[in-house]
Amino acid sequence: MIRQASATALALLVACGGASTQLEPRFVAVHNTMASMGLAQTGPISEGSLVEGGEARLDVRLQAGQCTTFLGLGESSVGDIDLRIVGEGDVEVGRDVTHDRQAAAQVCPERSGDYQVVVTMREGHGGYLVSSWSGAPVSGGVAVARGPSTGGTSGPGSCAEPIAVEVGQPMTGDTTGAPSVTQGPCAQGNAPERVYRLEIEQRAQVSVALQSAYDGALYILRQCGQVGSIVDCNDDAGDTSHSRLDTTLEPGTYYLVVDGYGSAAGAYELLVNVSPLRPIADICADAPPLAAGQAASGTTQGGADYFQATCAGGARSPDKVYRLDVPQRSRLRLRQNTDHDGALYVRSACADATTEFACNDDFGDTRRSLVTTVVEPGRYFVYVDGYSGGNQQAEAGNYSLTAELASPTGGSATGDTCQAPAALTAGQAFQIDTFEAADDVAGSCGGQGGADVVRSLSVRSRTRLSATVSDAEFAGVMYVQRTCGDASTEVACTAIEASSPRTARSNLDTVLSPGQYVFVVDGARPDAFGAANVEVQLTDLTALERTCRRAPMLRPGRTVNGNTSGESDDFQATCAGGAQSNDTVYRLRLPRRSQVRIDMSSDYDGALHLRRDCTDPSTEVACNDDHQDNRHSRIEATLDAGMYFLVVDGFREGSQGSFSLEVSVSRP
Repeated sequence: MIRQASATALALLVACGGASTQLEPRFVAVHNTMASMGLAQTGPISEGSLVEGGEARLDVRLQAGQCTTFLGLGESSVGDIDLRIVGEGDVEVGRDVTHDRQAAAQVCPERSGDYQVVVTMREGHGGYLVSSWSGAPVSGGVAVARGPSTGGTSGPGSCAEPIAVEVGQPMTGDTTGAPSVTQGPCAQGNAPERVYRLEIEQRAQVSVALQSAYDGALYILRQCGQVGSIVDCNDDAGDTSHSRLDTTLEPGTYYLVVDGYGSAAGAYELLVNVSPLRPIADICADAPPLAAGQAASGTTQGGADYFQATCAGGARSPDKVYRLDVPQRSRLRLRQNTDHDGALYVRSACADATTEFACNDDFGDTRRSLVTTVVEPGRYFVYVDGYSGGNQQAEAGNYSLTAELASPTGGSATGDTCQAPAALTAGQAFQIDTFEAADDVAGSCGGQGGADVVRSLSVRSRTRLSATVSDAEFAGVMYVQRTCGDASTEVACTAIEASSPRTARSNLDTVLSPGQYVFVVDGARPDAFGAANVEVQLTDLTALERTCRRAPMLRPGRTVNGNTSGESDDFQATCAGGAQSNDTVYRLRLPRRSQVRIDMSSDYDGALHLRRDCTDPSTEVACNDDHQDNRHSRIEATLDAGMYFLVVDGFREGSQGSFSLEVSVSRP
């Protein structure tokens, strides 16, 4: 049951200090407001810090039928924090769908058990705080009253006596004094509600419009009172006095609930329209063309669910279909961007679901989908759709879709061959694209038959090469050779992980002697091709070894002050977004096994990392970006006797400034 993030919770996050950069006052404001609504905080507050793309998992215990809302707050350095709730097998049961430094996700599990809250730093970095909230418990899957109600739980407009919907006719009513028995995921609180019964005789598109004299809300249930059977939910449509639902319903009985935000109640007017779906054959016949290289855009909002898929929870959301004509055997790449949790799939016959041969829910995040494959000449049908796992609400909204076609053998990419490699520029991120590349070489760890591109480089002294590939549209390999195409001259080879469903980073680290080399990015198989972001760092080990030998010695109990401004970026790390900022290094000698604590305060977003071998990043033993905030870092570890090298660094690129270090050493 993946649900749309609670509009109530997000409104609270913004209204109650959303503009503040500090977590504590924002949380206090949210706490007070949630408590005033009759909601109780459940479980401990969880705090932590993540780099961009980082993920943390929090274990929680949830009860069947008990709706719980998880609220996440990020510091000012956070651009987008995401919350997902997953159950056994990592199956999602709740998800935030906003794009902000605050997040909310509600879940009403059908089974009691252990779950996890997955916190992901989509954009930015820094500290976060997660709390959980719930109203009164739910018994046997049916919500019970959350507070005093003058209307009881029966009578007209209740689950016991739902009012029959008059399709096409305005219906008026008043929720004042009605029972408060249930709530939708978009309308938290204990507001009273009126319940209507809607009978659907054939698969149809249903539109429901609510105009209220108060802050109203609408939702549809398959089983009255059971929030786990939610179909769709809307709090506000344009303003707080209007709510609207547009959804596709199968034949059966449904319950339409007129509710309110918080404790709001009052008079309302309700209008329900039911339209039979058009024949699938007509939808397919009207499919607009999708021209290669030209973006198609539109919206699925308010549309019907005509098609389903094998991924994205079945993709039972509003959809759009396009036809794509392929004149000859080609590589095909489809890229989709949405403002909601979209899905993308392809069939060879429009109305025949068994002809689906490619389907993708998420590429990198929930707002991007990607399909890459090789297709024969013919007509294909491309579907823009949305996620709909379990009993979740339909996902719909705006989208942009682009199709590209290329020769199946490639041959026209930049740096396509050993004879014409592109130059590798170290220290700067660049993008490669094998979509139009040929298969020229292979590595010992893979690449046979896959499209590849080649970059040339020259090193004049003993040099460490560190390469990172991220956001790869394909599974592949990267490798370094002395002679391009000669496998016997290979220096290193490692796999590249595709960024589906989530953004992935792959790394290669090796030491090169002086000479000429090629760096190759290759596909794992003939249909593995696409774009990827690459960054290669070259570190002169001769100069670095000299720097390490001259590094000042740290003395426990003494404060060391310094400044990384004007220094070079000689070291990188596993935390702090790679720590590719200006840095400086210190030595720390331990005569015996010891408990070590190193504290740093800085006037910039600093980082600390500790190594055994100054020039070898694989010997890193500890790394810390933020301790409590991004102006402090701390390393605590029990270390064996020996020499260690402490690097004072900064988050990602460009973080530099003044710092102060304190080291304490004690017996473990």
